[in-house]
Amino acid sequence: MTILAGASILLFVVWLGLFRSAILVCLAFLLFTFAWRTISSLYIDLMGPVFSSQLQMFIGPGVMTVFQSIAYFLTLLPFLWVFNSRALDEWARAAPTPGLPASQSQLTLSDVTFYASVLFLILLFGALIQGGVIPLFAKIERWTFNEQASFLHRLVVERGDMLCFWWGTMFVAERLRRQRYDYRFVGLLAVLTFYMFLAGGRFSPFYRYCAFFVIPFSAVLIVQARDLGSASLFSLLPRISDRRIVLAGTGVIVLTAMMIAFALYWNLTRVRGFEGQAALDAFVERVLVQPSEIGWASYQRVLVNGDWDARHVFDFLFDRPIVAGRNTTPQLLMSETIGEPRTTEHITGGFQFAGGFPEIFFELLGPYFGWIFLLGAGWLTALLSAVMIRSIIVERYLTAALSFYVLYGIYVMYIGGMLNFVATPTYWVKIAALFAAIIIEERAPILPWVLGDRTRLFRRFVVRRPQLP
Repeated sequence: MTILAGASILLFVVWLGLFRSAILVCLAFLLFTFAWRTISSLYIDLMGPVFSSQLQMFIGPGVMTVFQSIAYFLTLLPFLWVFNSRALDEWARAAPTPGLPASQSQLTLSDVTFYASVLFLILLFGALIQGGVIPLFAKIERWTFNEQASFLHRLVVERGDMLCFWWGTMFVAERLRRQRYDYRFVGLLAVLTFYMFLAGGRFSPFYRYCAFFVIPFSAVLIVQARDLGSASLFSLLPRISDRRIVLAGTGVIVLTAMMIAFALYWNLTRVRGFEGQAALDAFVERVLVQPSEIGWASYQRVLVNGDWDARHVFDFLFDRPIVAGRNTTPQLLMSETIGEPRTTEHITGGFQFAGGFPEIFFELLGPYFGWIFLLGAGWLTALLSAVMIRSIIVERYLTAALSFYVLYGIYVMYIGGMLNFVATPTYWVKIAALFAAIIIEERAPILPWVLGDRTRLFRRFVVRRPQLP
């Protein structure tokens, strides 16, 4: 049963890639995490008992993979309904008719984004050099550097995902409007990932930035699938690919993989001091045990043993966490598993365990009602994703950006189990802003792709010399 459940979710992801590629790309960030944690849970369930150095206990075997796979299916099924063939065809037909390549005199939203991004990256690297400490060479952990880093670095850590999504939107905007990709933004992505490599990033920033960058590409897939009668990857490839995008995509993937491999090796052997077999064991534990270790303990406690207290969980998550203002789900799960003293030490030191979804739904709602809310969360995510992708197609970029901003809290829920984001007033301000943008942009886009004529703008703002008498 465990093998069947795990294989089913992995094969479902492959099926999405082959026959529902728009959904796969739209969910690139989540699907990678789901697949990774499925492999991790399979390892614990089948190879257990395995020792967890973070929990200081043996975990596995068990049936975590079965429960987890069902939860993932409930999350993904609404996307098959919302992103159905008829809806995608309607979105594609609403896309503006592509025109000729933009003239040199036109100033586009992509141009403004590119110029501002180049300036930002120059300042970012300048601040890194001025600070005198480059984590990769200084052999320090990234969270240690984050505490003393510049404002620009903290801005990248907190808002880099949003920035990469916007770059991806501008990358495909040129394709949707002018039938060509804007490769300037691939270069920006490469530069930012290299910065995170220097700043001590190991894996998370690389896959996050790349995943959020490619999400808008699902809009291209939808438009190019129009009138094909099939949304399979094989039928779409001739329409979406050219030599340059194949080379650019391959280059980014290869370089990112090389940076990740080196960053992991460097962190384990030079920063943390592991050697030989100890380094290999630490790598295996990081990849195959830590993503699901706290989830396994939660499944055993709630779904197998029936031990859960909704009132205590609600009080901890929303009223009395160890550290307020942060994701309270790992704090709860860690406290229930390793005890509050160790949890407090870790959390106040800026460190938390991986995991949280979907186990937090069962911790809060019990072994029965948790499934209903999982399905409801899947529907909400699918509908918001549809608004985001359709907005990119029809040139409503502010709505697309705000949709992503609202979705980002849900992404964090799927990755780290965070639920307390719904209790923050700023999140509801984002939702209100999204609704306002949807209503306003039904008439005309607030951020059109073509902003104006460079020559006219220059003449308008140029400082004229006073005439002599």
